[in-house]
Amino acid sequence: MQKLKPFLVVCFFLLVSSALAQEDQIIFSHQLHVQQHEIACLDCHGKAIESENWQDVLMPEMQTCYSCHDEEETPCSACHTNADEPAIARRLEGFNSRFPHKLHVDKEGNNCLTCHKGVETAKATQDFHLPTKEKCHACHVGADVVESQSKCFTCHEPSLNFLPATHQLNWRKDHGPVQQMSENSCEHCHQPTYCSDCHEGDNLNRQAHPLNYRYTHGLMAKGNKENCLTCHQEQAFCVDCHRSERVMPQNHALPTWANRIAGDGGEHVREAQIDFDACMSCHNDAYADVVCMTCHGN
Repeated sequence: MQKLKPFLVVCFFLLVSSALAQEDQIIFSHQLHVQQHEIACLDCHGKAIESENWQDVLMPEMQTCYSCHDEEETPCSACHTNADEPAIARRLEGFNSRFPHKLHVDKEGNNCLTCHKGVETAKATQDFHLPTKEKCHACHVGADVVESQSKCFTCHEPSLNFLPATHQLNWRKDHGPVQQMSENSCEHCHQPTYCSDCHEGDNLNRQAHPLNYRYTHGLMAKGNKENCLTCHQEQAFCVDCHRSERVMPQNHALPTWANRIAGDGGEHVREAQIDFDACMSCHNDAYADVVCMTCHGN
């Protein structure tokens, strides 16, 4: 029995090798056809012009191949590794989408590589070269995640779960660090206003803006201005609020701060001469007329 074991192993290996050798593999190079011979995609996949369902078979039939290749002189082995038992091209499985090629062909014409990028350099048929979600969003961008999903349902089944794997139960709490490391990834579904609409509401549990923040935020702004700019990216946000609430530096309340005495404009003149940039931090012509001109222009 011991002597038979090596023999049985060899027999099993030969049987497996024989079975694998008999499985047909389709030989086709997109690089050869698209790049070298400059054959257009729709010359072979012409059915895409009228296809409105992803289940439509868009692969070329043999007769399509024979429009270029001589039927009598071209052996089957030119495209099949096992011509005796030829296989058909692989189809997508478990892909529930109603993608309308017709709609996109009508818009893009013969520029199929806009979505199927990379297929023109493929030398084999293992990959499908499907467009990524980011590629779809290059044209289909919603006002927010709700509208984006409604547009996705044009092609995808409503039962499909669009949430990324990161969006778990604790995502509401943990999304901040992820967003900071990869800001653009959120914009695939959410426009920037989606963040501001949420964060300007009352759903932060006062963790970022505590109850007394109105009176202490000045210290925070001076100590870590970049942190404020995460949401308040324009200085006008500060200026508009301080003007409307008449919040001014203490020296602005001095009776000698400004006057119309000839040759003596008051304390504000000397302050401006010492640190004019400090004045311009609020009185900036990027947001309104330079306040100096209100008086000095006359």
